Amino acid sequence: SDDSAEATRLREELAHYRQQHAELLARFDSLSKTLQREKIESFDDLEKQDKEAKKVLITLAQQTKPVQMEGINIGLFGLTSTGKSTMLNALLGQKVADTGVGETTTKIKPYNGTKFILWDVPGRNDEVSYLSMEYISFFKGLSRRLILIQSTVKENSSMMKLLDEIGLHYDIVFNKFDKVEPEEQEAVKNQIQSEIKKIGLKGVDKLYFVSAKNPKMFDDWLAMVNALTN
Repeated sequence: SDDSAEATRLREELAHYRQQHAELLARFDSLSKTLQREKIESFDDLEKQDKEAKKVLITLAQQTKPVQMEGINIGLFGLTSTGKSTMLNALLGQKVADTGVGETTTKIKPYNGTKFILWDVPGRNDEVSYLSMEYISFFKGLSRRLILIQSTVKENSSMMKLLDEIGLHYDIVFNKFDKVEPEEQEAVKNQIQSEIKKIGLKGVDKLYFVSAKNPKMFDDWLAMVNALTN
């Protein structure tokens, strides 16, 4: 359930965090009102529409400390369509998430593995709700951040730019790589590399091309799992 020990602990930590950082929270709240007034829905919108507010956000984000979390905590970012539930199940080696149609969840949700805790961070249309003190401290508190895509970096580049500005690193995971024709695979890898350069993403650590449905199909799967557990 949503009220797992990890979720409860995170909520308590964040409540404690809010008390300790009341002034910072007030400044985030006032920024949030500005963004609502200007109908800004994503970090991309913010970059285009309000450079001043973006500066304020980055300053506040830099002052935000990571929330304290125990163990290895991995955030899985991406839209449901990227096969995220299948990815969660494959990484945990058991069926914990419903693989289905549509956005199944809007809340960040923890799943317990033997070596790490996976946090499902839903891709949202109102990405602006992630531009808050609580979320930023949570993103900073994660040990690793995996960004799932299934055809192009643009699917989630706004989120990656936000992580860039906060100074956080992340891995990009191209899922459903088995759907790419074998003779096209090299070209697709090059295309993703050039998109990363073109968009100017700064925080990309590793790039993995995998199939959560058929983990053994590509060597990157093992490389990714090893990197997450070490």
